[in-house]
Amino acid sequence: MNIVDIIYAINVFFFFYMFLYALVFFATTIFSAFNLDDFFKRKNHMSQTVINNRANFIPISILVPAYNEEVTIVDSIKSLLNLDYPTYEIIIVNDGSKDKTVETVIETFNLKKVLKPYRRLVESNEALGIYEGGEKIKIILVDKENGGKSDALNMGINVSSFPTFLCVDADSMLQVDALQRIVEPFLEDDTTVAVGGNIKISNHVIIEEGKVLEVESPKKALVIFQMIEYLRVFLNSRISLNGINGNLIISGAFGLYNKQAIVNIGGYTNGLMGEDMEIVMKIHSFYKKNKIPYKTSYVPDAICWTQVPEDLNTLKRQRRRWHVGLGQSLKMHKYMFLNLKYGLVGMISFPYFLLFEYITPFLEVLGMVTITLSYLLGIINLNFFLFYLLIYMGYNIIVSMISIIIERYMFSATTSTRLTLKLIFYSIVESFGYRQMMSLFRIGNIFKRSHQWGEMTRKEGKKAEVDHSVEVPK
Repeated sequence: MNIVDIIYAINVFFFFYMFLYALVFFATTIFSAFNLDDFFKRKNHMSQTVINNRANFIPISILVPAYNEEVTIVDSIKSLLNLDYPTYEIIIVNDGSKDKTVETVIETFNLKKVLKPYRRLVESNEALGIYEGGEKIKIILVDKENGGKSDALNMGINVSSFPTFLCVDADSMLQVDALQRIVEPFLEDDTTVAVGGNIKISNHVIIEEGKVLEVESPKKALVIFQMIEYLRVFLNSRISLNGINGNLIISGAFGLYNKQAIVNIGGYTNGLMGEDMEIVMKIHSFYKKNKIPYKTSYVPDAICWTQVPEDLNTLKRQRRRWHVGLGQSLKMHKYMFLNLKYGLVGMISFPYFLLFEYITPFLEVLGMVTITLSYLLGIINLNFFLFYLLIYMGYNIIVSMISIIIERYMFSATTSTRLTLKLIFYSIVESFGYRQMMSLFRIGNIFKRSHQWGEMTRKEGKKAEVDHSVEVPK
């Protein structure tokens, strides 16, 4: 078999793969639309029966793992102090930061060192010191040696007092009603063990005390491209898989869990880059194996605002870390693949993440290289080459535009017409270079064995220069 035959065979495989890829994403998009409609119908019913009675709300421990977060940690804690929720506590776990994260938190919130006993419910490193303070809302700071994000979350579980815990990144801010919304599935169904919320980008947003005061038009193309990516993920695959109780990822930036359920499965696994995916896969595995009724969920109107990278080097490290974490989780739980014992999770969710999340960047790069070589070697003519590129990129553009339109429909208060049009324009531009670059970032250095926290350059959140008496968009 010569080089021409090899390239031709790869092209044929790639064409079939991309057809299947398009078919699957078209189906998930349609399924997402139906699930969104069902979500709002259920939500209207819930608001009239359960949600209006605040006595039904379950106490929540908010866990904030922190590593070198002195720039954003104060704003993050302040936003958490202003949440509209009756009973919760805030637990910051400093995971061996090299900056002044600990000193900044202690000084800002006037915390005092205490001798606080805690049960070792899950494995974690010992605490070096525990500090407490706060008036209406208790603030707990746990200082410990560096052990990774999983170890920090396990420590937070051990120190927590309440039956549910919420994971929030230290550079993120919750919208004022976020806890009310993300807890709804727990109130609706007592078999619920894990719920994910919607992650939205805050680089262009002015937020104070958990309230969105002003939404600017993003100026950096890199931020806009990431906004489009987040919309595709959180308003497409998350919602569609939610319909079959098959989500395999609840973002580490915003997820609510039943504490006993996580203790039952041994807590977070140390040494991983994708602890947020692996913990959800452990949940599915444990409950399916033991034939225990359970439910995972996703709430699209529970909002967490987070910063995203504004430079290519940081973005590259982030995407490589995410992809390695995805691969680690899939490898650890490969026994679920097409295994009837695990129901739709094994038959649909696992194959989806393996074939259309993990493998896709490899195939996209390979396909683009071989189709270009096919043209250069004269295997295909110019018309076919251009036709293929237009079909391939055109489909990606359509999926992005649908997600943008859904975002505009759901969150019109924070998505202006100008911003929507800007996102639509950039969804076209994105297909010509950015998507291919992200595929290269994801597969680069894929076999690296380092499992350290990824560092991202933080910046202080934008401060409002507006009249605070204006009506706050929700």
